[in-house]
Amino acid sequence: MKTKDDLLSIVGYLEDSSNFKNGKANKVYIPENEDEVIEILKYCCKEKIPVTISAAGTGNVAGRIPTEGVILSTESLNKIIKIDSKNKIAVLQSGVVVNDFLKEIEKINLFYPPFPTERNAFIGGNIATNASGEYSFRFGPTRNYIKRIRLILSSGKVLDIKRGELFEKEGFLDYGIFKIKMPSYRTPDVKCSAGYYIKDKMDTIDLIIGSEGTLGVITEVELSLIDKLPERFIIIIFFDKDEDIPEIISKIKEQKDKLNIFSLEFFDKNSLEFLKEEYNFVVGQNCAIYIEADKEKIYLLDEILEKINYKDTVISESFSDYKKLIDFRYKLPENINSYFKKIGSIKIAIDASVPQEKFAQLYNFYKKIQKENLNLQTVIFGHIGENHLHFNLFPRNELQKELAEKIYVESIKKAVSLGGSGFAEHGVGKTKNKYLELMYGKEGVLEMAKIKKVFDPQCILSLDNIFPMNYLNFV
Repeated sequence: MKTKDDLLSIVGYLEDSSNFKNGKANKVYIPENEDEVIEILKYCCKEKIPVTISAAGTGNVAGRIPTEGVILSTESLNKIIKIDSKNKIAVLQSGVVVNDFLKEIEKINLFYPPFPTERNAFIGGNIATNASGEYSFRFGPTRNYIKRIRLILSSGKVLDIKRGELFEKEGFLDYGIFKIKMPSYRTPDVKCSAGYYIKDKMDTIDLIIGSEGTLGVITEVELSLIDKLPERFIIIIFFDKDEDIPEIISKIKEQKDKLNIFSLEFFDKNSLEFLKEEYNFVVGQNCAIYIEADKEKIYLLDEILEKINYKDTVISESFSDYKKLIDFRYKLPENINSYFKKIGSIKIAIDASVPQEKFAQLYNFYKKIQKENLNLQTVIFGHIGENHLHFNLFPRNELQKELAEKIYVESIKKAVSLGGSGFAEHGVGKTKNKYLELMYGKEGVLEMAKIKKVFDPQCILSLDNIFPMNYLNFV
């Protein structure tokens, strides 16, 4: 086992894409096997030392950044244990880098669909946040591909949880060594990574997915895979007006299966401003829709274009064009995160999702806010195919920060009122934990705290993730 206890070595673990500034830790533990994970947790449990689980640091909500105690990094739990091409499954340790895994399975013409935008993430971090990426419009989030999880509890006990074996029964989730009483709240039927997943008749494994390191340390996972994707093309469609975007998206979605669409994204005018230095074709454009689809279906593209009133298009006609345009999608969040750091602002990023029939209401709500607050810099972009957009705010001073905070709260309330989630992806972490009540109410969050106390009675794991630590004092 490796350890680090000098400030220079620790500081690299106290950052992610959130720009969270309050990180502090006394030591970093880097276990190299499961036995060492158990040893660390037993010691910290006995001494009541808070332990924050750290993956690759690609998150957006400060989930891996502690404010006290020690860090347990999964970076050395990085072995690909097995890839079974016949049955299309893989067994990995939780510290495997997603991009390394993708390269390995590509050699045997297999694919892992829910990989995140940031491919340097660890697979365990993806599971901890129920991550989703560029193809989640077609394939859904991480949850859909997890078959088994080995979870080490803070006591050192091991849970080996397999999908399809145990389900909610008579109001309880049975994990063998304890039972969890089902809380009163339910996770909405939209893209969601808000707190502990709870559904009627749910599989017990699904509570662990998206639990943000608060219930245990994931050491090993079994994933389901699919065949390698077909060759694809990308088209970016530009529009003069943004008012009709929800209607246009509905028309495109009608062609999802016919065209075999994998990705459906949106970029508003302010988003395109962040891309004009690298991509001069966006200069002067008002907004855009980005589609990635099966190249064999490209002959059907006119069936989409003839149904919508568009201004211009850019399309990949070669592999080099394809690479350039797929980088177009990746570049925007990179540029935005760099800009947040440049202006020294904590990221205020609204991350809501709603049912499809309510999307136009949320979209128009965002556009109204933009028009009424022109002095506050904003961008709207992202996964419009899943009724989920990133609405990012760039406050420059205290007055704007107050305004941005108000907008953030109003936006979560709006999404929840429409039957949606205020937290569609990335998780809640520490930067958003005080807002979770807006979605589930105080009682719902307290029920989450009760669940954590069953898994982690000493309450040492990833404190302040999902809900503030003081909730544990009331249950």
